[in-house]
Amino acid sequence: MGGRAGYRQGMTAVCAYPSRPRLIVDLDALRANYRLMAARSGAAATGAAIKANAYGLGLEQVAPVLREAGCTSFFCANAAEGVQARRVLGPAAEILVLDGVCAETVALMRREALTPVLNTHEQIALWREAAADTPAALHVDTGMNRLGLPWRDFDAAALEGLELSLVMSHLACASDPGHALNARQLQRFRSIAAAFPGVRASLASSAGILHGADFHFDLTRPGIALYGGAPLDAGGPALAAVARIEAPVLQVRTLKAGEGVGYGADFVAPRDMAVAILALGYADGLPRSASPAGFARFAGQRAAIAGRVSMDLSAFDASGLDPAPRPGDSFTVLGDDLEALAKAAGTVSYEVLTGLGARLERVYEGRHS
Repeated sequence: MGGRAGYRQGMTAVCAYPSRPRLIVDLDALRANYRLMAARSGAAATGAAIKANAYGLGLEQVAPVLREAGCTSFFCANAAEGVQARRVLGPAAEILVLDGVCAETVALMRREALTPVLNTHEQIALWREAAADTPAALHVDTGMNRLGLPWRDFDAAALEGLELSLVMSHLACASDPGHALNARQLQRFRSIAAAFPGVRASLASSAGILHGADFHFDLTRPGIALYGGAPLDAGGPALAAVARIEAPVLQVRTLKAGEGVGYGADFVAPRDMAVAILALGYADGLPRSASPAGFARFAGQRAAIAGRVSMDLSAFDASGLDPAPRPGDSFTVLGDDLEALAKAAGTVSYEVLTGLGARLERVYEGRHS
């Protein structure tokens, strides 16, 4: 907690030295989650998705920890992310680019030894012409209907002349283990993988890993589970919390019954009550939609959002908190409450993490921090 500023009885308490909120990233928790997912992957090798700046937590800090935990295959979204990963991870890491390749990135990807995940016949033709002697991965769509060659008209002969290091697909409904599409995609992918003897196969991301050995193939590629988010809609293993926000209290106010707080006066005090004003808003990653169901914690106690989240500030019900918060103290957001906050905001933990604001002070705890 920060220092406390004095204030006169009956007056608004004002923090003399306000500070910006801090994002605390627990590297030991990250490492533990990777090892848990690797253990659940059985005999398969375990890669890691580090796209979107390692799900908002910092690729430069996160990727080396995953490498030290045993990861050798890393998945990025595009070539720019791949270049950043190469700078951090060095020449030995396998770095795969999920969006594939285009004419503007061929030379770059060859120079940086990035592996494109080929998704279309046009990408296949481009890579065959420019870099046929350089390994590529192949994405066959088995039911997601986003990227990838459609499984219905897939022809392995179209890949002749390419050096493939991986064939992959992506489960559309893995978060729901009982969904019928999982079994259909598994059956389709088995037939695809069989067409490439000796080439590694990959189907499972975080949720797919938890479906069991049939889904593991040669390489799994966990993402959200590494960063503390729940892969399944319900149930699943206990994952360590990796990210938490410590947001400083700028003011503590007393609302009279009937008074509102924040834009639109959406929240009206049902009684005389204390509210803590935090230096945390949607520009920092607290979703505006988290109001009114969202919450933070103070000294382990739950405090509900009061009124609209604004760009830089948010108000929390401080009534009944013991000890009473004062300027310079901090409230905690995320941590073990990541999924609950995402639900309150009507979204998913993926969006909460990747939406963490750039102005958050980032602090890394744990070994190699």
